[in-house]
Amino acid sequence: MVSTGEVTVLYVDDEPEFADLVQYWLEGDDGEPRLSVTLAEGVEAALDVLAAQSVDCVVSDYNMPGRDGLELLAELRERHSALPFVLFTARGGEEIARDAFRAGVTDYMTKDGDPETIGLLAERVRNAVQTRRSAAGDTSDHLQYRAGLREIALDAATNLMSARPDELDTKVSFTLQTVGEFTGVGRAATYLADGDDYDQTHDWAEAPPALPDSLDPTGDHEEWLSRAERFETVQYGDPGSHPSAEELVGPEGRSGVVAPMLSSEFRLIGVTVFDDPDSRVWSDEEVSLLETVTELITRAVERRRQQRTLRQQNERLEQFASVVSHDLRNPLAVADGWLELARDGHDEGFDRVSDALGRMEQLIDDVLTLARDGSDIGETEPVAVDSLASEAWSRVDTRDATLSVDDPGEVEADEGRLASVFENLFRNAVEHAGPEVAVTVGDTPEGFYVADDGPGLPADREGLFEWGKTTEDDGSGLGLAIVATVAEAHGWEIDAVDAADGGARFEFAT
Repeated sequence: MVSTGEVTVLYVDDEPEFADLVQYWLEGDDGEPRLSVTLAEGVEAALDVLAAQSVDCVVSDYNMPGRDGLELLAELRERHSALPFVLFTARGGEEIARDAFRAGVTDYMTKDGDPETIGLLAERVRNAVQTRRSAAGDTSDHLQYRAGLREIALDAATNLMSARPDELDTKVSFTLQTVGEFTGVGRAATYLADGDDYDQTHDWAEAPPALPDSLDPTGDHEEWLSRAERFETVQYGDPGSHPSAEELVGPEGRSGVVAPMLSSEFRLIGVTVFDDPDSRVWSDEEVSLLETVTELITRAVERRRQQRTLRQQNERLEQFASVVSHDLRNPLAVADGWLELARDGHDEGFDRVSDALGRMEQLIDDVLTLARDGSDIGETEPVAVDSLASEAWSRVDTRDATLSVDDPGEVEADEGRLASVFENLFRNAVEHAGPEVAVTVGDTPEGFYVADDGPGLPADREGLFEWGKTTEDDGSGLGLAIVATVAEAHGWEIDAVDAADGGARFEFAT
C-alpha cells in the first residue's frame, strides 16, 4: 500500500528485499517533507506505474535483468522530459554515470544499504523536486532564470559536498555540464596547478574545445593567471560583455569567466574557465554563480586531497607501529638473552649485546628519517651531485669499498634529502654486495644513477622499495623505502635494473 505525502517517489529495483529496505528508510519521519514511495520490480513494471499515476521523482537501480536503468531513463525522457531521475549504480560505475548524465539523468549515487546513503538519497530527491517545482511555479522568465541559478548552486553544493572520493571526478564534470548547459556557455573546465603549469583536470564542451589542455603562465594566458593569483575573477570578451568588468582580456570574438580556486589557506590551486565561442553579455548573477560553483569545486577537491593525505598518514603510522612492535623486538630479545650470559661470565655476550643495540639504533634512525624527513622537501636548488655523493660517502661506514664519480653534473634538489638518498644506497651496497664493493655514481640522459659491482638485484624484485624489504639479517629493510620516498617527493622516477657488470643499478629520472 502506498502512503501519501508531499513528495512521491517511484523506486525501481529487481531485488525486492533491498527495495523494501530503501522504502523503509526513505519514508522515515526525519522532520523534512515526507517521501511517499511506490515500488516497481523492473523496467516494465515501472512504465506501468508511470502510465497509471504521476510521481515527483524516479529512483532506479541500474543493473536489472532484461532492461537496465538507462533504458528506463531513455523512455522516461521521451514521455516526461523534466521529471527528476536518480540512478543507483554499484561502486566503480563511473562510466555508467557518464552515460547517464549524457542521457539526462538528474543525479546518480553509489548503491548500498547504509542508512546514511539512503538519507542522502532522500535529500537529493527533495532538492531535485524542489528545483523542478520552483522552475514550474515562476511566471517571469527573468525571475525563473535567477531561481534556476540559485537551484543550480544548491544542487552543486549537495552533489559535491556529499561526493565520495571515487565519485568526485564524475560529479565535478557533471556540475560543469549542468552550469554550462543552463547558462548557455560552450565550454567549462578546471585547471589545477602542477608546479608552474595549470593542467586541465575536468572538462565539458558543447562545441569542440578551443582552449588548450594546459594554461601556460608564460604564454597567451599570462594575464589571466597573474590576475587569478591576485584572487581576482577575470572577465574577458568584447566591451559590454560583462557589465561590472573594468578590464577585459581574452581571445577575440569570445567571452568568458576565469574564477580563481583558492585553498583554505588562501593559496591559488587552480582556476575554472567558463568560455563561450560567441561574444555574449554576462549578468552579475551569472558571474556570481560561476564564482560560487568554483568555490564548491575547490572545497571538494581539497577535501579529497586531505582524505588521501590522511589515508597515507594512517598507512605510515601503521608501518611505524609495525617496525616498533615487531622489528625492534627481535634485537631487544637478542640483547636481553646475551646480557644474561654476559652476567654469568660469557664475555662474548657483551659484543652480541653491542651488535643488537647497534641494529636497534639503525632501525630507530631509519624510522625517524621516514617520519620526519622522508617526504619533507624544502627549498630546492642546483646541487653538484659529485661533491654531495663524496660527502655522503664519508659519512657511511663503507669499510674497504671504493667510490668513483663519473661526472653526473647538477640536479635541482633539496640537498639534505638527496644526501640521505646517497647514504642509504651506499649503505645498501656494502650490506648486500660486501665490504669490498665498488660503487659508481654517474649521469644518464634523464638524470643520474648509482651502481655497484656486487651480485646484483634479487630474483624477486616485487616490493623492492617497500618497507621492510631486505635479504640481510642485519638490514633494516627501510633504506630503499627512504630512497623511493625522497625521490617521489622530488617528483622523480626511480628504477632498479641490472648493471652492465652484473651488479645493481638505481636510475633516477629527474
